[in-house]
Amino acid sequence: MLPETHFDLVRPGLAVYGLSPVPDLAGPSELGLRPAMRVSARLALVKRVPAGHGVSYGHEYVTERETSLGLLPLGYADGVPRHAGGTGPVLAAGRVRPVAGRVCMDQVVLDLGDDPARAGDEAVLFGDAAAGEPTAQEWAEAAGTISYEVVTRIAPRLPRTYIGDSAAGGQLRR
Repeated sequence: MLPETHFDLVRPGLAVYGLSPVPDLAGPSELGLRPAMRVSARLALVKRVPAGHGVSYGHEYVTERETSLGLLPLGYADGVPRHAGGTGPVLAAGRVRPVAGRVCMDQVVLDLGDDPARAGDEAVLFGDAAAGEPTAQEWAEAAGTISYEVVTRIAPRLPRTYIGDSAAGGQLRR
């Protein structure tokens, strides 16, 4: 109807979240994108356990040696992909480590090894790869889905904190 308007609009889609719509071809930074959100929580408990200790439902994860476990109060009711049990990457105690065992409704457990950690320390599920944080794309791969599903499934019960302004590249922290 109005040929002069053809091809002059863009649907940004996933790029609004700062994520690559074509992760197999180019990452966010290669496309000039920065993640628009970060999901983090504080460790609720850190506990030393012996070798052979079963973790979470079904004890699908069993400690290989004496280690410290950290309890993170986020689970699938908060939007953490349940299918990422045993694989979902979390930055905690200075390293990225997989979820130990199943993702539960309200919590996940991390094997912190001998790295120093205590209750109250921050753990990051996903955020900015440039800051060494796991990404929504890595969670998508761990759960066998797409990054759009990871960022859009974050539940309303998680508090949101807006950081900065749009001119400075502000972020909504979840």
